[in-house]
Amino acid sequence: MSRSHTGTGSKPPSDPPHPRDERWELDLYDLIEMIWSQRGMIIAVFLVLFVAGAAASFLLLNKTYEARARLLVLLDDEDLTPGAAGSGDGFIIEQVMQSESEIMNSETVRRIALENIGPAAVLPEGGSEALALRAMRQSFSVVRAPNASVLIPVLEADSPERAETVLNAIVDAYLEYRQVVLTGDGATGVADRRLQSDAAYTAALDALDQFLTENDITEYESDIAALLTQIAALQTSLATAQSERQAASAAASAIAQRVAEMPENIDLYVESSAENLLIENRLERESLLSRYLETAPPVVALDREIAELEDFIAGGGVAGLGQRRTGVNTVRQGLVQEQMRLESVAAAEATRARAISAQLSAAESEISRLRSLAPDYRRLAQDVAATAAAATSLATQQAEAEARQSLAPGSADAVRIVERAFAPAEGSSLKKLGVAAAFIFAAGTAILMGLLRGYWSRHVGPGARSHPVQQRPQTADLTDAIGPMPSRVAGVPVLARMPDRGSALGRR
Repeated sequence: MSRSHTGTGSKPPSDPPHPRDERWELDLYDLIEMIWSQRGMIIAVFLVLFVAGAAASFLLLNKTYEARARLLVLLDDEDLTPGAAGSGDGFIIEQVMQSESEIMNSETVRRIALENIGPAAVLPEGGSEALALRAMRQSFSVVRAPNASVLIPVLEADSPERAETVLNAIVDAYLEYRQVVLTGDGATGVADRRLQSDAAYTAALDALDQFLTENDITEYESDIAALLTQIAALQTSLATAQSERQAASAAASAIAQRVAEMPENIDLYVESSAENLLIENRLERESLLSRYLETAPPVVALDREIAELEDFIAGGGVAGLGQRRTGVNTVRQGLVQEQMRLESVAAAEATRARAISAQLSAAESEISRLRSLAPDYRRLAQDVAATAAAATSLATQQAEAEARQSLAPGSADAVRIVERAFAPAEGSSLKKLGVAAAFIFAAGTAILMGLLRGYWSRHVGPGARSHPVQQRPQTADLTDAIGPMPSRVAGVPVLARMPDRGSALGRR
């Protein structure tokens, strides 16, 4: 190893440069030299710090005793209590065990345990409940192996008896509180809430009944349905009445036209002797034919007489002669009666149509009124439905709570104590670790202070070297202590390259 310097110019290394231009290099040899030169101070600082740290470790780091218990959580599909500690229906071991751990590590469990044993059992020197709770919170933990249904509560204390007492109290408090949480003691609270819900349901129902009474409504939905049915029937009846009235009126008008064209009186019959004589001759001819031939003179003579009578009648020779009878035209009379009946039917159907129209208008007005009340009715009906649903739900909850409370003792005991806490025979102490830490801290601090003081005295403070030297003075003691040093040019790596601040101070 060698100490070199840099500068401007071409002077050989044997000639030292001006103090303002020199630079110092710190290598391992320099560090060892500075440490050795400050060995007295380093030893003194080390002893002071180590003795203080070791004393503090022996005085402050007391021995602690760790008590453990083991609890087995039963995962039975038919027993709902482990699932009740989880969330949802599909429970897995992680969810259940995490839930059980949270219950055991809850503040309520610690408070119950503290009430059972008192603060004096937790703090040997005595103290308030808050300090005892904090001590229990800091010294208690729950651990478990992965995929195992065993909980391991752990508690550290300064004495084995105290660790055993406090941990067993926490386990008992956990089992007691778990019974309360899972089986529930809230049947009374649920009953009170149910009474409130029933009162709300009664108030909502009274408000709805008052609304229906004030608006003359029997049952809103039924009244609306009945009105819609009535309106449909009235519309059908009105259409039928109007069509029948129109048909009757049209038929009556047609009959009236026919009646106007028909005479009121008609001839019933007209009689004359020529026609009677013609009839008699025809009858006599038939009688003669039964005895004579058609060419017989009597028959031929009678045929000639009949022919003359027929010619006479056909020529109108008997018009206006003989007897005539007249009377009321019965056809016209029947048509007039039918006309009157149809007109009465038309009038009746018109009256019926007017009555149906009035009823239809009243029904439409009523349904319009009911529809205008729909928002208020819906609101009141929803209040009734909501309060009824809430009352039903609370009734179910109350029944379940009462059923849980009526279960036999231990029905929710899905946790079994595998091993209670025992007073640990051996404790653990951090004194050795504290002494080792004090040694490391004291040694490191002392060496650092020695390096800083050595560097200050050699390169910064008063009396520091102003230029490097080729031969190191006062190395005999170091050589005698650690043996001969290797050559300065042996190639030991340079640790740091620093400017010579002593030269800078000299320039100032």
